[in-house]
Amino acid sequence: MIRENKLKYLISSILIILPALVGAAVTKSSGINAVKGGAYFTWLMPIVLFAVHTFLLWLTRYIDPVKQTKKIENIIFFIIPTISLSVSSIFIALMLGLDLNISMLCSVTMGIAFIVIGNYMPKAKRNRTFGIKLRWTVTNDDNWVATHRLAGKLFVIAGILSFVTALLPVNAMFISLVVILAITVILPTVYSYRFYKKQIASGEATEEDYSYSNQKSQKNAAIVTVISVAAVIIVCIMLTSGGLKFTFGDNALTVKPSFGAGVELEYSELADATVEYREERVPGTRVMGYGSMKLLYGTFRNDEFGNYTRYTYTDSEAAVIIYIDDDVIVLADETAELTRALYDELIVKIEAAKN
Repeated sequence: MIRENKLKYLISSILIILPALVGAAVTKSSGINAVKGGAYFTWLMPIVLFAVHTFLLWLTRYIDPVKQTKKIENIIFFIIPTISLSVSSIFIALMLGLDLNISMLCSVTMGIAFIVIGNYMPKAKRNRTFGIKLRWTVTNDDNWVATHRLAGKLFVIAGILSFVTALLPVNAMFISLVVILAITVILPTVYSYRFYKKQIASGEATEEDYSYSNQKSQKNAAIVTVISVAAVIIVCIMLTSGGLKFTFGDNALTVKPSFGAGVELEYSELADATVEYREERVPGTRVMGYGSMKLLYGTFRNDEFGNYTRYTYTDSEAAVIIYIDDDVIVLADETAELTRALYDELIVKIEAAKN
């Protein structure tokens, strides 16, 4: 596909990499610390997306010999550039201090994506890379067409509902988006299977009509489906589970989230720091890091602290705030009582280190 569409590949690749150049220029002109401000993410992400873009284009041609329409081909070529431009723009805006509602932007972006994909789904030819890739759809034209007509309508409805979720609280929004995503996957799957059964029962089709033309096609289609389903399951698990482990060692407090890297705070380094317990939730917009219905950690930003480091539960009603040099670190356990206990223990360890 790359060889046949060199100009599209060049343009799409430039669009993916462009935010990295803009991010570098903004960092240099504004004097932002690239590591503390999360600015390096605006360089790293486009590079990773470029590699993903190239791999997906190669994979599309490798497992799918079907020549798609120009409209579907354009979606395949420009979906990653669109992600790179939109997400990087948000990160650059946050670097510059703009106050953005990331959750609302995610809902709106997903809504637009659902509607665009829903409009193009019924127009796609039967293939093994774009659309609802089931045994019954990839082996039968009638099943493919019927299933994708339904899926197209569902995706448009899901897009409209995604706009509505933008008005909900963060936790309700995440749950709603997961439910919407599940429905858009489950309903077309059930419909495709029932369509297959109906055709077999009425004699409109036979089992042979629904058999793979060759074992290689069967294997490739199965691999793509397994990877897609596994990715969705992993994302859902990460959004709804996980925790933070606070461990007081002899020399340092270690904070370790279930997913990703943690932080180690040495008591001796905190000796000159100011440690505060606050009986209220600390607001913040994620600049770089992780956010779900359970956890918030990484680099965040608010009007009070600017950019700060955060390791908290999403629903934490209290926080331990550490002011050390020019940095601010916010910690919070699952409940206010546990957070208070975390603060008290930390104070004891710091006082012991001073002596």
